[in-house]
Amino acid sequence: MDKPIFVVGPSRSGTDMMRELLTGHSTVSIAPETHYFDDLRTTFEAPARKKLVGADLRRVQNYFLAQTHRPFGHGGEAEKGWMHRDDLEAVADELGGTPDAYFEAYVRMSAKDDSVTIFGEKTPRHVFRIAEILERYPDARIVGMMRDPRAVTASYRDWQNQGGFDLETDPDHAVILEDEMLRARRSYHPLILATLWRGQAGSMLGAAKEFGPDRVYIQKYEDLVADPEPQARELCDWLGLSFSKDMMNVAMSNSSFSGFNNAHGISTEAVARWKKRLDDTEIALIQSVAKTKMVEAGYRLEPVEPSVAGRIMGYGTFPLALGRSFAANKDRVGNPVSYIAQRLKNL
Repeated sequence: MDKPIFVVGPSRSGTDMMRELLTGHSTVSIAPETHYFDDLRTTFEAPARKKLVGADLRRVQNYFLAQTHRPFGHGGEAEKGWMHRDDLEAVADELGGTPDAYFEAYVRMSAKDDSVTIFGEKTPRHVFRIAEILERYPDARIVGMMRDPRAVTASYRDWQNQGGFDLETDPDHAVILEDEMLRARRSYHPLILATLWRGQAGSMLGAAKEFGPDRVYIQKYEDLVADPEPQARELCDWLGLSFSKDMMNVAMSNSSFSGFNNAHGISTEAVARWKKRLDDTEIALIQSVAKTKMVEAGYRLEPVEPSVAGRIMGYGTFPLALGRSFAANKDRVGNPVSYIAQRLKNL
């Protein structure tokens, strides 16, 4: 892939919106999240060089085929998606037959039509894998979404399915979505999300310094929703694209509060919602952990007066919540050692 685009950032930071915006350009296709670089790829020693055979070949094929049935982590079945195994294998073999070749084949085959010349992929947690992505694709462009951690926390806490899935032909998916909402609730704790955000923000800000502004572009969610077209034009200039008005027809998808809408556009309503959703204790806990990176990213700290009991409860329940969160997400971790190390190194 020449100059592929990777959209990364904290969960609930507008990565879906950015994917919709970029895919609105006639020459761009950003595939839905695969988690490949932080999940499947970490289980191989030489994913760019070793051609797949046997059980590994089947495992990699099933990984991508399942995601054409349902999104990552939703229990998709390889034989029920829109992509055929033989077609995926044929394209991947032309690219070398390696795990990375299958990732690229999936991304290419996800394109909406033949006019696409620029391919990419969106996975929030790939924010921890920017170095690996740029090593594999030296001319890749990273678009990192940055959002106030208090807004991220409020959105994550209140997330629920708002539609957009074809449950009429796939009713069993509704059960999976209920499990996803349960997983989100079991993963919630303001200190967990603030710690995770600090690592994610640190990874993005560090990558921007290490790899330079030509390779890493940080887009603040608040700036994009406040002034969509000028911000989109600036991003297009950075990507070397001509701006298209079609890019502004962004669907409302994966929102915590608004129902799915295929042509909603970009709205400012979610920017300050956290001020009503979070109490003083939650805000104080988030700021106590994330304040250094918040200031570096340009977010102002809120003067709050949490109760002593609230602080004690927040810190006291953190270890148990951390264990509960890891247990809830254990099936989404490719290589546990690598997974944890990547998240700790930017703290």
